[in-house]
Amino acid sequence: MGFSYLVQRRMAIRHERFARWRFLQEERMASYSAYAASLAHCRRGELDRWHRAHENPGSAEATEARVESYRLRGVARQELFRIRLIAQAPDLVRLAEEALDRVSTIHKAHNEQDCHRSGDDARRAVEDFVHAAGRQITS
Repeated sequence: MGFSYLVQRRMAIRHERFARWRFLQEERMASYSAYAASLAHCRRGELDRWHRAHENPGSAEATEARVESYRLRGVARQELFRIRLIAQAPDLVRLAEEALDRVSTIHKAHNEQDCHRSGDDARRAVEDFVHAAGRQITS
């Protein structure tokens, strides 16, 4: 084995590690942004569900909004599974779960003021997740 072989082998290993690291960072970016988007859609669906249920209880629109909120929550849960698989930081997973919990309870608000407060709390929880995810990606 010659010196040049050892140098080439070392460079190949270094390149392979970097490629793996870069791939993982790209996967995280895709997963984190998809999850944040699904939470935003879910939040909108929960707000719509609350408004339809309070504007015209029992109507077809209220039922449709409820069913759509279930669908959107299911999409967000799927994305949360990806987060659990790819995130290295338990704190980030906790923030992701917290955000979905906050978003999922908006429709339970008793009045319009509570609905807006819940919606704002959910938005802040999503933003907390996004900021923490961004820190993990850039570190």
